[in-house]
Amino acid sequence: MARIVVITHAYDNFRARKPLLGSLAKHWIDAGHSVDVVAGLGDWPDADVSILHVDLSVVPDTYREAAKRYPVVINGGAPDVRKTRVSRNLLKRGDEWDGPVVVKTDLNYSGIPERHAAECFRRDGRTPDLAPSPLVSTDRPYPILASIGAVPDTIWNNPGLVVERFLPERDERGFCMRAWVFCGDRERCTRYCGTHPIVKTANIIAHEPVSVPEELRAERERLGFDYGKFDFVVRDGRSILLDANRTPSAPPASPTMEASNAQLAGGFLGLLGNG
Repeated sequence: MARIVVITHAYDNFRARKPLLGSLAKHWIDAGHSVDVVAGLGDWPDADVSILHVDLSVVPDTYREAAKRYPVVINGGAPDVRKTRVSRNLLKRGDEWDGPVVVKTDLNYSGIPERHAAECFRRDGRTPDLAPSPLVSTDRPYPILASIGAVPDTIWNNPGLVVERFLPERDERGFCMRAWVFCGDRERCTRYCGTHPIVKTANIIAHEPVSVPEELRAERERLGFDYGKFDFVVRDGRSILLDANRTPSAPPASPTMEASNAQLAGGFLGLLGNG
C-alpha cells in the first residue's frame, strides 16, 4: 500500500474548499493507502508519492524543490497554468482578428487564490512566496467585447490581463462548454449547455457525456498534467482549450457522481511510476 502526501499552500484551506481530490482520497483510504495533507513548508512526512495540490496559478519554487524529496511527484511537471502558458488563442494589440474577444486575467480563477494568499501574508507579516504576476481583477463572468478594436488601452497596458479570441461552441440549446477530468488513465468528459456565453454552474440547462478529442490529450502532454480538469470547446471540428486546472473543486454530490469519482480514483495506481 502507498503512503500519499498531498502538498498544499500554507493558505489554501484545503478541506474547507471541498476539492475533488478530497473525494478521491476517501477511495484511496478505503483501498488501504494512507493519505496525509500538509499545508505550507513545515515538517512533511515520509511518503511514497506526493501530489502537488497548490491552489495558485504558479507553484512557488520553494514547494517544487521541497517536493523533490519524494520518489514520485504527481503534477510536478505542471507548475504554471497562467493563460499565457495555457492558451493558444491570445491576441496582442494590432493583430488581425474580425470576431469578438474576451478579456481574462492571466492568473487562473481571476487571481482570487493569489489575492487571498497575499492578504494572508500581509496579515501575518510574512514575506510572500508568490510568483511575480500582477494581482488584478476583472468582471466575472469575463467581459466579451465585439471586436479587438473595442479593447481599451487600459486593458492592453495591464500585464495582468489577456485578450483572447472568443470562440464559443453553440447548439440549438445555447452555449456549450466541455470539461475533461482525469487522474492517470481514468477520466470523464462532459458537455455542458448553458444560457450564457460563459457557461457556469448557475446557467447550465443540460449535460451529457462526450469523448475526449486527441487534440486535448496532446495539450495534456504539453502542459505536463497527471491529474486535473481541462475546460474546452469544439468549434468547426477543432478542439480549443480554455482553462487548465490542477486543483478542481468537487462537483455536487450524488450517487452517480460518487461512483464516477470511485473509478477516477482508480487511476492513481498508474501514476505511481509516472509522476
